[in-house]
Amino acid sequence: MAIPGYGRTAEIDLTDKKISIRDVDEYLAYEFIGGRGWTAYFVFKEIDKIVDALHPSNVLIVAAGPLAGTYFSSGGKTEFGALSPQTGIYGDSNVGGYLGYRLRRSGIDCLIIRGRSPTPSYIYVEDGRVEVFEAPELWGLNSSEVDRKLREKHDGECSIASIGLAGEKQVSFACINVDWNLRKYRHGQAGRTGMGAVMGSKNLKAIVVKGSGEVKVADPERLRDVAKRFQKQVLESPTYDIWRRQGTMLTVEWANNAEALPVYNFQKTRYEYADKIDGYALEKVKLYSRPCSNCIVPCEHVVPFNIRGEKGEIGVEYETTGMIGSNTGLKSLEEIAYANYLCDNYGLDTITMGSVIAFVMECFQKGILTEEDVGFNVEWGDINAISKLIELTAKREGFGELTALGVKKLSERIGRGSERFAMHVKGLEISAYDHRAAPAMALSYATCDIGAHHNRSWAITYDLQVGRYSYGEDKVDRVIYLQHIRPLFDMLGVCRLYWVELGVDPNLYAEAYSAITGKEVTLNDLLRRSEKVWNLTRVMAILRKKISMEDDMLPPRDFEDPVPEGSTKGVKLSKERFIEMLKMYYRKRGWDDQGRPTKEKLIELGLEEAARKLYG
Repeated sequence: MAIPGYGRTAEIDLTDKKISIRDVDEYLAYEFIGGRGWTAYFVFKEIDKIVDALHPSNVLIVAAGPLAGTYFSSGGKTEFGALSPQTGIYGDSNVGGYLGYRLRRSGIDCLIIRGRSPTPSYIYVEDGRVEVFEAPELWGLNSSEVDRKLREKHDGECSIASIGLAGEKQVSFACINVDWNLRKYRHGQAGRTGMGAVMGSKNLKAIVVKGSGEVKVADPERLRDVAKRFQKQVLESPTYDIWRRQGTMLTVEWANNAEALPVYNFQKTRYEYADKIDGYALEKVKLYSRPCSNCIVPCEHVVPFNIRGEKGEIGVEYETTGMIGSNTGLKSLEEIAYANYLCDNYGLDTITMGSVIAFVMECFQKGILTEEDVGFNVEWGDINAISKLIELTAKREGFGELTALGVKKLSERIGRGSERFAMHVKGLEISAYDHRAAPAMALSYATCDIGAHHNRSWAITYDLQVGRYSYGEDKVDRVIYLQHIRPLFDMLGVCRLYWVELGVDPNLYAEAYSAITGKEVTLNDLLRRSEKVWNLTRVMAILRKKISMEDDMLPPRDFEDPVPEGSTKGVKLSKERFIEMLKMYYRKRGWDDQGRPTKEKLIELGLEEAARKLYG
């Protein structure tokens, strides 16, 4: 029987096209909430059966959250989760747009996708009905064209998640594009951990969703009241206007001034051309802005490009601008937009692709790689070389067979000391914040459950607030808190930026959840559920790859190469103090000295099955 605020789950076996649909049960709903909680739960249930990430035994989970699809602001997020082909441990990626909204409106909250289709296919969801359609004619097309063809076939009013050539070729960091051709609404990517490669390995080209129903909530009047108070706080926020105008691109100026912008593969922290690629530069050239579903802060800002004979337009944001812009030496928004377009159309994570390109460029700078190795010369800021590397990577041609592996495996293949400036943790490339003068942010990257990613714990602002050179207990506490509250938004199916950037009271999310489900909860109740998921993903990492303290470590550059200029000149992380900080983090989490959740901690959190798998 359906419970308030929740719909149904659909299990799809692509091998034989068998589909099973059932109501969400109370345990899944209340203990794991939705979104990221469900991706972790279902991957854990299969963890012993998965041969490897690209084997048909891997399970791909697509899950919305309980606040998505309602009239609560920012409720349009969707989580993709599976065993990651990039890291070999649990991975997930979150995307905005309209996919989660329409999934919930269709009455299906979660897709559990197994097996491998004998023929290239796509999944079609409409108002509770789920089908698998063969579509060999879509194989070989890039995302923009796939989206256009499927939108024409299904009358436009749908949401589409698709992969490009990189996903088909199973590039380890292939992404999933969502809603490419919805001009009025945000075009987003589930970018990190290679979820596009998992789709490709399953011969699954796209997921099409239509939903015309309504999410049945327990207390509509209470939800309206919470939503009104929420919107009032947003509109009264002192940062609302600039966020609406610049979106995440305002972070370029902030990070440059804070000496945290990645420049030339994290060699520098300030960029001499930052004012050419920041939010104010964006305002001069942007064509229009696009919001996600139910959002009053349109954070995707679309800019034009005309490069190498290709004309078009694409939305730009901070992480791409930092990683494929300043980190590779690009000097204009037009060049960044073009590189972004290529990555999106081929279906490549721009964070990892930018890191790979910058790594190759530094190898050229140091004489480790030459034109003979790659097939052409690679220099900082060369858009032609950058474009070629993106294309070769997506097609896995020539040197692209190596770059398709990501920075960790690429550096292991190249060797010659290049590993020391391969900027990753656990095989996932570090996103766009230099942290040599930010120990809390460094701890966030080192302990992130999927590998180095800022979205779990953006602690750098706390470093700046309390003193960026300290390694104190307060920073450990802050990182743990952030690792619970930020992933909670992914569980609920909402955007975290309302809380991060606009200062909305997080207790309103608990009120909204209570109104939607009829189950009264506090913010602390929800944070406890998020802690449960954090421990579950850690258990999976240990089960799959025996993750320990050695893996919760940063690249040698962070400890050996001091910041070369600015007010933080000469600063680098202290490895001794960082390890002390890491051990304190383990103690506070209830983990042992190698970072294993203790049996007692797992049982305390209600993870008895995880305790049995880990301890017998």
